[in-house]
Amino acid sequence: MRDIGTHPVYRLASSRWIEVSYDTSMPMKATGEHNPPGHHTNATKWWKRMFVSATPEVMVLLLDQGKVSIQALAAFSSWSSGGGTEAAAQVRELEHKADDTRKDLLAALRRVLVTPIDQEDIYVLSERCDRIVNAAKNIVREAEVLEWEPDEHAAFMGEHLSKGVSHLGRAFEVLGVDHDAAGQSADMAIRSVRSVEYGYRQAMASLRDVDDLKSVFVCREMYRSYARAADLVSGVSDRLWYVVLAGN
Repeated sequence: MRDIGTHPVYRLASSRWIEVSYDTSMPMKATGEHNPPGHHTNATKWWKRMFVSATPEVMVLLLDQGKVSIQALAAFSSWSSGGGTEAAAQVRELEHKADDTRKDLLAALRRVLVTPIDQEDIYVLSERCDRIVNAAKNIVREAEVLEWEPDEHAAFMGEHLSKGVSHLGRAFEVLGVDHDAAGQSADMAIRSVRSVEYGYRQAMASLRDVDDLKSVFVCREMYRSYARAADLVSGVSDRLWYVVLAGN
């Protein structure tokens, strides 16, 4: 091995460059200006800010996204029950708010080094939750284009979609803290999905008595959109259980 002698090497310490001498016969030491009193205390405070203070922000933002999603699906349920243009406007407004909350979450993920649960899990939960809200907004838009008015089947499915997202929000509240409770909330969301699937089958069966083929086509497409939204709720629940199992 080549003897590096006492050639100076420079490193950054406490926002300034100091000379470091490497001597093969002596323990490594730094030469130059000494660190001021309290240097190590300041460094400790910096690391605490980096690892501790920033970490809860990510989970708070995920929880915020969940809360906005709950509000959006509540507005969607209201629209599905005949809420009209006012409820439709609320769905669109809350969808934009959910997008902004997700952007804040992604920005926070880029800043932190450690999180209570895996960063990938946070990203996937956020992305899948965002899909649900987007699906609700798209159903409203599609209905407006097709001039379709929600019926009793839509009201039933919309109500249980809203309940499912509420259970997801409760899971977010305890994620990384109480895995058993998170898993139970994920299961409750799946139960809501099963109710939507039941409502979808009932809705499709009702179309057998409709003679107007145009009406049958439009209703079928709208009912399928509700069923696809339920699948998105299942996707979040499945990922929640993945997080729960990984944390055990």
